[in-house]
Amino acid sequence: MIKERKQIINNFLAFIDVVIAWITLFIIYTVRNGEYLIIKDKSSLFPFLLIFIIWFTLSKILRLSELHRSRPYSVVLFNCIVQSVFGTLLFIFFVFLIEHHYFEIKPVLYFIIINITLTFTFKVFLFSIFKYVRKKGYNFRTVLIIGDKTGVPLVKTIMAHDEWGYKVVGVIGDDMKKYLNGKVKSLSEDVNIDDLLVEDTIDELIYCEETPDMKKVQDIIVSCNEVGVVFRMYSPFFNMLSNKTHIHYFGTTPLLTISNTPLDYLSLKLKSVVDILVAFVVVVALAPLYIFIALLIKTASKGPIFFKQVRVGLRGREFVLYKFRTMVDNAEALKEDLYRFNEMDGPTFKMTDDPRITKVGKFLRKTGLDELPQFFNILLGDMSIVGPRPPVPEEVKNYERWQLRRLSMKPGITCSWQISENRNDISFDDWMRMDMEYIDNWSLKLDFVIILKTVRAILRADGR
Repeated sequence: MIKERKQIINNFLAFIDVVIAWITLFIIYTVRNGEYLIIKDKSSLFPFLLIFIIWFTLSKILRLSELHRSRPYSVVLFNCIVQSVFGTLLFIFFVFLIEHHYFEIKPVLYFIIINITLTFTFKVFLFSIFKYVRKKGYNFRTVLIIGDKTGVPLVKTIMAHDEWGYKVVGVIGDDMKKYLNGKVKSLSEDVNIDDLLVEDTIDELIYCEETPDMKKVQDIIVSCNEVGVVFRMYSPFFNMLSNKTHIHYFGTTPLLTISNTPLDYLSLKLKSVVDILVAFVVVVALAPLYIFIALLIKTASKGPIFFKQVRVGLRGREFVLYKFRTMVDNAEALKEDLYRFNEMDGPTFKMTDDPRITKVGKFLRKTGLDELPQFFNILLGDMSIVGPRPPVPEEVKNYERWQLRRLSMKPGITCSWQISENRNDISFDDWMRMDMEYIDNWSLKLDFVIILKTVRAILRADGR
């Protein structure tokens, strides 16, 4: 019954996406022709029917019709863009194929922009209502978590987001009990899971252990299936599986194959093309800002406008990285005397209130404007917009073997670590693991999300 009701709601929300597309069509037609769009005969129904088929299908494929509890708005926006752009292109293709009708570029662009705006606004409004309701304690799902210390961050994340509507009713595992310090009800490890799922109100069970006991997992899955409880499982091993697995056959023997770098050739090429186009637009559009910052740097302190430093890029290739100078001219010479104040573990140097930073430099770092010259590095082919930050050669020499894999993708201006709210408190090893996770889970959607969060960080001026 619950599943059927959920399906009805999802279909209704998919139909709302269709209605928004119809409204967009009415707006464009009315503005362009100065009259209302009227359905006169069966032939005039064709575009509406075509929009219904395309938008309804894309809404289901992209899961835009689902009421996600924890999906970030950046992902929703990305899917709205994909739906509108891809849907419009399909619409144009079929109209041309059937009716041989051509479309002007301007109305098409206006349709895409308005449709994205209306759809995303509706989604944000709808999700905001549900988040508010969940914060008030309604529409929640109860969760039981079984695992070791691997599950502690998950429990803390769930507890920190009331708007998701999940309530952790208990945890099973001595490690979690030790790390959570009584914040959640802890159950004995020898508790009978079968009885617990029957006697207590539990909607979902999450199993998360670093080294899963597959016999135990199988028993829990069977138990959940018997009483209709949703089973979820997390393991660090999944980071290697996401987007990196395929079945390869030796004769008729199937082998699970895990690649260590992204395999999607077309997406990677598209990433490179987008990098070049965006970098060119940024350099041209922000040329006056480049000149203004250069004048500020020149008048504030002696030294060159740009800071140039050898960095390590893709597969160990060295290149010269460009940034606006934010320190005094002899900053590198003074660095050795400041190493005792280093706040980062590992080979990276980081210091709060670094005396080498100029007043203008503090502003540029706070706003992230010091990174702007790196768009020239993108045009030169050395960097990407999103990717692991490029290290200096001295750092790479001190890398552990597993950390070298972060050089398997082209370095970027921004990355997962760069947008972390507590990035100065993140250990060097955790920083490296974040880069590995980015590589293992890379997609154009992930890049889009990181770029949006970077823009938000710049607007908030919460840089280092």
